Amino acid sequence: MSRSAANPSCTDAPDGAVLRQAFGRFATGVAFVTASVGHMPHGLIVSSFTGVSMAPPLVSFCPSRASLTWRRMRAAGAFDVHVLAAAHAGFVRRVAPAGADRFAEPLQDALAVLSCVIEAEHAAGDHWIVVGRVVGVRVRDGDEPLIHFGGALRSDRR
Repeated sequence: MSRSAANPSCTDAPDGAVLRQAFGRFATGVAFVTASVGHMPHGLIVSSFTGVSMAPPLVSFCPSRASLTWRRMRAAGAFDVHVLAAAHAGFVRRVAPAGADRFAEPLQDALAVLSCVIEAEHAAGDHWIVVGRVVGVRVRDGDEPLIHFGGALRSDRR
């Protein structure tokens, strides 16, 4: 069955703006991925974080292939994923732009922190798919998650 027969409302060749809009219709959580290289901290805000496998415990996220920050971080061979709460929206707005000082103020009270070692990295178009093996976990209850939907940050009660 062709794509147009499966869903006649889909176009065969979406432009970048339409594709970005379609991707934005899928709500995701927001995470801060960090690594230290030579005692220098580096970090990325991602909305592509996901659990991959329970056995073995694997997670993934997808940084841009153009990201200078990820090129530096991968040298560590390990990273931490900080799952962000709705209360972290201001933090994300301050640290997400390229060149921002992501460590000027400490990140506190993440909903979860997963310590990982890099298991694999796969080129996928203009991004990498980074797979990490979880080697440590800390979980905190009580707060609402930070959600990214339609290009905006939201809590789950909005």
